[in-house]
Amino acid sequence: MSTPASVLVRIFHLDYVILLRSLTIIGHGGFSILDTPARLEVAPTRTPTAGGIAPFSSSPFTEDTPQDVSLSPNVPYLDVSVRDTLLQHAYRMYENSSSFVPPGLTYMPLPTIAMSTPQVNKVYSEQLLPLLIVLNSLYQQHPPTLLLLGSVYFALGNYQSALQTFGEILAVEPNYVEAMFNVGCTLQALGELADARNHWQQALQHDPIYWEAMDNLLGSFLTSDLTSTPHDNVHVYRHVYSLCRQILSRIVDPIGRMIVPIIPSHLFRLQKLYYTSGTVLRLSSTAESQPPLLQDYLAAIELAIQFSAPSGDVLRFTFRDLVAAVSFSCLLMAHGRNTVIPQRVLDSLSTPDRVYTSAMVVEPGFDVLEAVHLAGDDILSTLHGGTGFFPITLLLPEQAVNLAHALFPRSAGVLPGICVFDTDSSQVRVPPEGLQQDTNFMTSTVLLTLANRVQELVSGTPILPPSTRLNILAGPSLALLLYYLSLSLSPTPSTYNDLGVIIASLPNWRTYIAPSGEQQTLTGHRLARAYYDYGLQMNSTHPYLLMNSGSLLKDEDHIADAIRLYQAALHYKPDFDIALANLGNAVKDIGRPWEAIQYFERAIVLNPRLPEAVCGLASSKTALCDWRGRGAIKDEIGVDDDGHLIPAFASPDAIAGWLHTVFEITAMQLDASYVVNAGLVRALGDVDFWLKWVEKATDAPLSGENLARWRKLFMRFFSDFDRQGKKVNEGGFVIRFVEWSLRRMQKNWYKDLYGNVESTDTRCRPPSLDDVQRYTWLQFPHSSISAVVPCVLPFHTFAYPMPCRMIRLISHRNALRTSLSVLLQPWMPRHVYPPPAPPVRGRINVGYVSGDLNDHPLAHLMQSVFGLHDRDMFGIHVYAISASDGSYSRRKIESESEHFLDCSSWPTKAVIERIVRDQIHILVNLGGYTKGARNDIFAARPCPVQMSLMGFAGTLAAGWCDYLVCDSIACPKELAASERWRARKIAGFETSRMQDGFKELDLETDIDSVADPESLNEDWMYTEKLLYMPHSFMVTDHKQSSREDEHLTPGLRAQTPGSLLWAAEERRRLEWRLRCFPVLQPNTFIFANFNQLYKVRTAVFGSWLKILARLPNSILWLLRFPPSGEAHLLKTARLWAGEQIASRIVFSDVAPKEDHISRARVADLFLDTLECSAHTIAADILWSGTPMITCPRYKYKMCSRVSSSMAHATGLGNKMVVNSLQEYEERAVALARSLSYSQVEPHPGCFEWRSQGELAELRRALFLNRDHMPLFDTARWTQNLERGFREAWRRWARGTEFEVSSEWEATSRSEKVSGCIVVQDSTPVIFRTQ
Repeated sequence: MSTPASVLVRIFHLDYVILLRSLTIIGHGGFSILDTPARLEVAPTRTPTAGGIAPFSSSPFTEDTPQDVSLSPNVPYLDVSVRDTLLQHAYRMYENSSSFVPPGLTYMPLPTIAMSTPQVNKVYSEQLLPLLIVLNSLYQQHPPTLLLLGSVYFALGNYQSALQTFGEILAVEPNYVEAMFNVGCTLQALGELADARNHWQQALQHDPIYWEAMDNLLGSFLTSDLTSTPHDNVHVYRHVYSLCRQILSRIVDPIGRMIVPIIPSHLFRLQKLYYTSGTVLRLSSTAESQPPLLQDYLAAIELAIQFSAPSGDVLRFTFRDLVAAVSFSCLLMAHGRNTVIPQRVLDSLSTPDRVYTSAMVVEPGFDVLEAVHLAGDDILSTLHGGTGFFPITLLLPEQAVNLAHALFPRSAGVLPGICVFDTDSSQVRVPPEGLQQDTNFMTSTVLLTLANRVQELVSGTPILPPSTRLNILAGPSLALLLYYLSLSLSPTPSTYNDLGVIIASLPNWRTYIAPSGEQQTLTGHRLARAYYDYGLQMNSTHPYLLMNSGSLLKDEDHIADAIRLYQAALHYKPDFDIALANLGNAVKDIGRPWEAIQYFERAIVLNPRLPEAVCGLASSKTALCDWRGRGAIKDEIGVDDDGHLIPAFASPDAIAGWLHTVFEITAMQLDASYVVNAGLVRALGDVDFWLKWVEKATDAPLSGENLARWRKLFMRFFSDFDRQGKKVNEGGFVIRFVEWSLRRMQKNWYKDLYGNVESTDTRCRPPSLDDVQRYTWLQFPHSSISAVVPCVLPFHTFAYPMPCRMIRLISHRNALRTSLSVLLQPWMPRHVYPPPAPPVRGRINVGYVSGDLNDHPLAHLMQSVFGLHDRDMFGIHVYAISASDGSYSRRKIESESEHFLDCSSWPTKAVIERIVRDQIHILVNLGGYTKGARNDIFAARPCPVQMSLMGFAGTLAAGWCDYLVCDSIACPKELAASERWRARKIAGFETSRMQDGFKELDLETDIDSVADPESLNEDWMYTEKLLYMPHSFMVTDHKQSSREDEHLTPGLRAQTPGSLLWAAEERRRLEWRLRCFPVLQPNTFIFANFNQLYKVRTAVFGSWLKILARLPNSILWLLRFPPSGEAHLLKTARLWAGEQIASRIVFSDVAPKEDHISRARVADLFLDTLECSAHTIAADILWSGTPMITCPRYKYKMCSRVSSSMAHATGLGNKMVVNSLQEYEERAVALARSLSYSQVEPHPGCFEWRSQGELAELRRALFLNRDHMPLFDTARWTQNLERGFREAWRRWARGTEFEVSSEWEATSRSEKVSGCIVVQDSTPVIFRTQ
């Protein structure tokens, strides 16, 4: 079984983590709130009321502190220059006494480590302290001297003397904020935090931009008052938020103007205050707020993009301007300087004062931010089309890094907020490098947090205040723009990682010119790898980058390389839960589930509810039949942690194990989709907008009851009902509507050109692209919608006892993701793909698409079909999407197919265009949801009729699959949505949203007659219409390819008496039995099952043990498939049934195909699995003549009914198919007991064993008639399939397939009564009688 795509992990995903990260910025005058004890002020940071010194020289980026030029009144014989010289010397001693920089004159912190070193104690106590005491005696009540003296006392741990000294300052200067601040720090060191906070608040009352006091005050709450319980921290966050607002109210007025001037060097400190305010507000909110709480983040960003100007005469840029400018710049970068800007874009950018040309816009010095600001709503509307979603643009890493230079050309890429712009000279002065780094880092942090919030919000949520015209909406494109700008300002490995993650999730691609001059295609995965590589160049040990790089490799099937990178990530981060889960899935994918278990278990210890780990563990344990801890589900036999049986009647709630957890997680992941995309219908257009698309799709005006019905459908989405409570997937609805309209418009195109004709006598010209406007489809912005899939994949559901709806939804969500990835591709044309011209003289073109046309079970079964088609009536095109392995099956298919094309290296677009060019009428999907399938080809809707066959035994639940080829046993008719729709329509009931079982519904989400797979109903499974084959939908090739046992052609075999054939077969059975079991007694009965062990479930294994217990002279023959399963099954058998029975379970290795079929005859009776029955194995077993016992346990699980279908196709199904587990056991025992052997003497002196009894007669009938059975009649099967093809094409071409259409209303043929196609086999089946 395949595993889900590997999980990619972003780093900046916790607001609190980012908060602490940003608050530890140490820049010019900065400090960490995490340092303890808090730092002290050792020199005035603001202009003191008494004399002081200027600790830094004057510059545009620092404050000028006036010099005190007065003489000391106490010591008239020394002037202040001597005092200040000595004080400067004291400062240097204070700073240079340790290699760990001690507190600076103004802002530097005083960490504990610097206070305790012997060197500091010696210098401070023996040199600095005496000097300051002398200075204080000479210059009494001099605040700067006292401030440093108190700091030295603090450094030496003499907190009482420090308090006394700082108190002396306040006695002289009560408003001396540095002393207030230091008193607070000293009180904090003494453990008096409440008093410390009061002093810091007093300092802020006097000076609201005293950043150190603000940091210590807010930091004390965020480090000391938080607990491990998030709910208990809400009151702390709210208090911190209140403090932030108080401080901000004294710095900025209600309309955003500065009350207190902020110099450029302090800009990042104000940003940090806004950031802290926004973050604690978010953390204090117990529910998602609407609108989102983002205004403080936006204010912090806007601070950085405003030029400082002495005159104040500058433009005021907004966040909306910035995002539009980033989007515009990204488009220019992506397309290059040689691009021609569309005139509509230039017009929207131009103003009455300035008209732009392409040449002007692509010039390096073009000020895009100013141009966008002046253009206003016009350019914004052009960029996002009025939808609020910007286009997704893929940038190379080197382009993203240069984004700031493109945005801020006047300041050479430096943030304008820390530059000084002289409006008179138009000159820009840029700050020192250190200040640039601090501000870039702070702005980048805000952008990252905002990008994270955008990703958390429901797509389409307004970002700006509701009153804003042309709002910006949350979605992937906005997050991507914010990430780009963040990386440009402060490139870090973590940002490269996060950008790679978001880009890898996008279906977009672009072309670019490589350094070699070649044009290359850049996919999201390829671009993501480039970002990861850049990040790893900065930090080659970064665990997230290593893991995510591995995930890309795994998704590209480079498993060994992926494992190596996962292991490297875990080397540097052993507790990396998702890396452990990804490593487990990679190891499982290379066929080592027993090794994968340890990684999943380690991940679960770290994160018990990690979906990838829980589901991976369940899948691995299932593959090995390691059922320990499985628990119990509904009526299933359960298993406790020690492997012991839990009776089926026990309460599952009391014994929930890992299987129950898988179900819970799957349900949770499915429910998550109801939250995302809410409001999408309303965001894309009003009700009339949608009704026009319906009229376009149906090619008819809406009126009367029909109009009312459609209006009612869309009106539901314009009310604020609980989507999650009603299980309404709004994003899924939009995708389904597009798929529905694609197919209808393709039919309209065909009808407009050719009418409703099935065939023509002469070749018609294919559709022209001259008039495609009528057939354009509803496109939606790339950023407006997302599709989420659960960790349990559709193929995994075969092995789990999941309910009907859960299975249907798992398939449907995967279908939606496939559809979305294709519909958003830039290469998808604006119009639907043109339909093929009508078949000429009835010759229908059929295309088969498969990645399994190699040495694979599907190829083994179908290898003759492609050459058996009637070439006069069908043109057969085979599109192989996997490279040749040189096997016999591949060579046979290539040589016998009329048209065989190896598309394994082709991109999706090229395959689709070839299919369209080949004029394919019916396209057959032979893969479904199996590994290597290419469902994206079908999602583009290149063909009128598309169907699923053989590859996946279940519903695809996809709008791009019209028919499922099946039979009445595999798929009961009442499980098809189309049949339920007809039944309700005939009864006069409401036909929309059938799941609720109501006659009248308040909520419609079905589209016309197309059912919503999100239905709550557990009674239907198939969204496809069913194409019923007359015997079995399974085709086999044994009649052509597996005749080595007899070396007889079908003709010669038919002429040979049955008695001779049977006698020869009895001898072969004995020979193979001796070869396989040389020491087994001749009368020992051999039960067998050759399925992969993942199909073995607790219930059926329990039945096998019971059967063995009732038949002491019997064994159970299983395969090591995989080898590690043997030990688990034997251990379980010992626990459940004892050593004696366990000793009668024997295992063999998996054999090559020919040997496998030959030795299958050794088994006396094949005991089928029930959760997922034998498929290819059933064909092998029945061809060998071995009878089987099977039970179609689930009505709604096609995979559990395949063996039953095949058994009935032998004509002997009533002897091999039972209806319950109890019947299964009884029938197996009865058949075994019926078997006996007697010796015969066919030739004098030659004695042979001959079998007798019901089982022997059943085996004889199977063996002798295998050439006559429909199951093995490949030519018959192909002819019946062709009948189904022809009927499916007739219904589409005539228009009668489409319920509610005028053609359907007018017809009286079978499709009016049933959407199913029932193929009738007109050739009688004749069994041989001897």
